[in-house]
Amino acid sequence: MREAVGGSLLFYIMIGFIFIYIVFIGVIMNYAATYRASNYVVTALEESEGEVSRSSLIESLQNRNYYNDLSITCSENSNGDAVYRVTTYVNFDVPLIDAHLRLAITNETKAIYGERCKENATNGGI
Repeated sequence: MREAVGGSLLFYIMIGFIFIYIVFIGVIMNYAATYRASNYVVTALEESEGEVSRSSLIESLQNRNYYNDLSITCSENSNGDAVYRVTTYVNFDVPLIDAHLRLAITNETKAIYGERCKENATNGGI
């Protein structure tokens, strides 16, 4: 009888570790996809020198299977050149324990020389 109880306890511990491992892999995959989306937007802004529309970025991201929020703000460095800050969000929902977590991933472009921030870019994004 003693060995039957020990075997079932070991089985439940293994199931618990497998569950934690699957959740961990899911979190890593979502984080990586969100970081790739943020990096894509930063690259598009740098290549076009800030002349890209929000609707075209959203459409491109949806084609890449990214549907979370996106925030783009512009600030000027000490030389007066535009620097765009891109914030993407990754949402984690664990249904069994009803946990909801939202993490922000923020990247900045390099200084775009000779470019100034537009009025609408400083107030919440492109």
